[in-house]
Amino acid sequence: MFKPKYTISNRLLSNIIRITEIITDFNSRNFSGVVLAELEKRAREISAFSSTSIEGNPLPLTDVKRILKNKPEHVRDSEKEVLNYNKALIELNDSIRNKKQIFDLLLILKIQKNNHT
Repeated sequence: MFKPKYTISNRLLSNIIRITEIITDFNSRNFSGVVLAELEKRAREISAFSSTSIEGNPLPLTDVKRILKNKPEHVRDSEKEVLNYNKALIELNDSIRNKKQIFDLLLILKIQKNNHT
């Protein structure tokens, strides 16, 4: 018999249920293209900030948003990292939308390469 090494408290279970309710609600809604584009843009900004900061990038979220909005040509390494990460997200999203992408090792290597060019 499986004996987990954790317990699910009432608070945790309540949060899981609430998250499920919110996701179900969002999945049942129809958003306009403008709203979806804005949500996607915000998600990419936060993802670029979070993922690069985990790797040690010192840029605050406000700078990440500015860089993604302006796409400057002459950038420092920290800014280039953010731009490369965002580019990889956009390319991956486009491939998924067009159903041209298979999640495999080649995809992971391609994304990794894009993040370091």
